Amino acid sequence: MIIKDWKNMFSSMLYFLKLIFVRKDYDVTFVSSAYFNRGDKGENLLLKPMINSCKKHKLKYIVFEDTDLKGLYDNFKRSSEASPFDFISLIQIILRKFFNLFFIKPESESELYKREYKISKIIKRLFFNKFRSDVYITLLFNNVTLWRSINPDACVVDYQHGIIFDGHDRYVKDGQPPMIKLSNNVVTMVYGNTFKNILINNDESNFYNDKNVIKVGLNKSKNPQKNLSKTNKNILFTLQITPDEAYKDVNENYIKIVEDLIAKNAEFLSLNNYKIILRHHPRFSSKHCPTINCKYGFVDFDNLTPIAELLDSVHLHMTFNSTSAFEASEIGLPTIFIAMFKEMSPNEIFLNQYNYPLRDYVVKEYKDLENILKRLSKESAYNNCCNDVHTWSKDLYSNFDEIVFENFLLEKTNIRNSNQGRKTNQK
Repeated sequence: MIIKDWKNMFSSMLYFLKLIFVRKDYDVTFVSSAYFNRGDKGENLLLKPMINSCKKHKLKYIVFEDTDLKGLYDNFKRSSEASPFDFISLIQIILRKFFNLFFIKPESESELYKREYKISKIIKRLFFNKFRSDVYITLLFNNVTLWRSINPDACVVDYQHGIIFDGHDRYVKDGQPPMIKLSNNVVTMVYGNTFKNILINNDESNFYNDKNVIKVGLNKSKNPQKNLSKTNKNILFTLQITPDEAYKDVNENYIKIVEDLIAKNAEFLSLNNYKIILRHHPRFSSKHCPTINCKYGFVDFDNLTPIAELLDSVHLHMTFNSTSAFEASEIGLPTIFIAMFKEMSPNEIFLNQYNYPLRDYVVKEYKDLENILKRLSKESAYNNCCNDVHTWSKDLYSNFDEIVFENFLLEKTNIRNSNQGRKTNQK
């Protein structure tokens, strides 16, 4: 393994070696990754209101921030307010390789959980014997076993940071939550009622319920519906090329479909003054990902403008199954889904589970794009689509509910903390 960020690795090592000898007690521990630092100033917008609540109530907290050790997330700035988790991640990788080498490599979910449980116990004994926290709120699902091992009586929370659907192995699949959540009694915080209902309604084990699935919302301002009088012919195409090794073949097929879709519609797009703005996935890396070759005058890339600004500046949004469709719907911006690639088809999630309203505006063949754009060129049809998606979006995302979160937090921390005279701390 090649470690790219030695500075934070060294800083992380010093912190956890010191932790062997020095006791640390916290009310709340936040666990995240540099990958989530997507604010204008590189801040973690998901955790920001939660951290502010800790400050408001003088709760002692710490933020552990991990990253990909290979440097795949170099585009994301590390937070100066967080303690790097890199050293523990390295130890975990080493121990996993050791277990796989000297023991049977786990093949089932149960075997995988047993391995992670044993590794967590080792790490606890080495580095966390003097570490305590009442609440752990994590965006890194894989470490909930570690936090439960460290503090068996603590509240462990998995905060939603992407799409939730029936069939997602991190949430619910085949009518069951993942073993890691069941075994560690993990609370799930979600953005809105739609996500909450998907978990509860598809869970045959009854693990998910109103008490352990909490709608806290999302740190974002509610956008008004787009001013329909300011339409243009700009189309934002959100791409989904990632550096994940498992998606190498998927990326190649995906790129071919994207290139062919644009090429086969190039004449129509050019003659009718459409502009395609390509936007890479946040985890895209030019060093580790294949590139798209679309050399047309009406095609351009924009990976710098904030996604919210891009969505507000275009006439339409287009994607295979990007969650940007949710953000687009909040401002009444229609999404044209592309259902030409099974591995990234929108059919099951967006059309079947989420009941996206524009089912008649899905690209199933290359020629469909031209036909759909012609239909949407009529003002009445376009306006109806805008209104339909805006109405559909209302149950997806709620504004961050400070009262719900604070009540939850104070309930979980009052066992050890009277909330009097505590000094806020993030180190």
